[in-house]
Amino acid sequence: MSETWALIQDFSVEHRTWLAVMFGLFGATIGSFLNVVIYRLPLDKSIVRPRSFCPTCEQNIAWYDNVPVLSYLLLRARCRHCRSYIHWRYPLVELLTAGLWVALFWRFGLGLALPVHLLFVTSLVAISFIDFDHRIIPNEISLPGILLGFACSFLWMEHGFHWESLIGLLVGGGSLLLISMVYLLLRGREGMGMGDIKLLAMLGAWLGWKSLLFILLFSSVQGVLATIGMVVFGVKLKPPLPEEWELEEMEKEKAAKKEEQAAQAGQEEEAEAEAVEESEEEVPFMGAAIPFGPFLALSAVEYLFLGPWFFSLISGHGA
Repeated sequence: MSETWALIQDFSVEHRTWLAVMFGLFGATIGSFLNVVIYRLPLDKSIVRPRSFCPTCEQNIAWYDNVPVLSYLLLRARCRHCRSYIHWRYPLVELLTAGLWVALFWRFGLGLALPVHLLFVTSLVAISFIDFDHRIIPNEISLPGILLGFACSFLWMEHGFHWESLIGLLVGGGSLLLISMVYLLLRGREGMGMGDIKLLAMLGAWLGWKSLLFILLFSSVQGVLATIGMVVFGVKLKPPLPEEWELEEMEKEKAAKKEEQAAQAGQEEEAEAEAVEESEEEVPFMGAAIPFGPFLALSAVEYLFLGPWFFSLISGHGA
């Protein structure tokens, strides 16, 4: 067994460049599937059936029009049937996934750690884009991710990593839950959704409790810098998602407005104008809701590559 493993390692070193290309191609293909997951999962649609189709004309996409990145370039970002625009984010997800697969291969080589981290990072790509679009982190990914991360930790049982994983998922979820409760007491509303709490528990399960300091620090700093950048460049910030009791109040207000519009002529246009004004109302910096999941995911990926350097730096043993 050891001789076979040694041969695999020698092969991976000798043909490292070609293997990296292969991992890039596989990663792009997985990225194409992630586009389906990102679009359909939040809408509670099957990610298996029907096959890929154009959202505008609903025509099925042929296999030769579904080649990652290449088809997008050849079609010049247009649907072959209706010529509607294909968003640039589709090839972005494919290229991002391909790049991450290559980077992980370069980082871990052909070993047991590679498929584990490929699965982990691929799930983070889907989580990040879903959270960015809908400001939700789907339980369909985070909850199985917690269990799978803890299960994979037993692959390194001789190093005691299963205990680090268990502590990581408990501390990861508990720390954000505590922060959310403190914010609720101070501001009167949730500052962090349960999705973020489950995601940090998932990250702790996969990476161990030692990663949490790095992830919380880097995700917070990068989140604040990104928000400041959005303000500087004039990007409109979104308000927090309404609480359940706020949704009930909004439904009551809508019903009251409909009754008023039915009773008084000419009120419909005025109500619509007021609704537009309310939707365009500026959200203050401190009151804005920024999806935190992508920053947690980004910091987790950064930890895979920069974690040893970070702990060496803070311990005073390196720069």
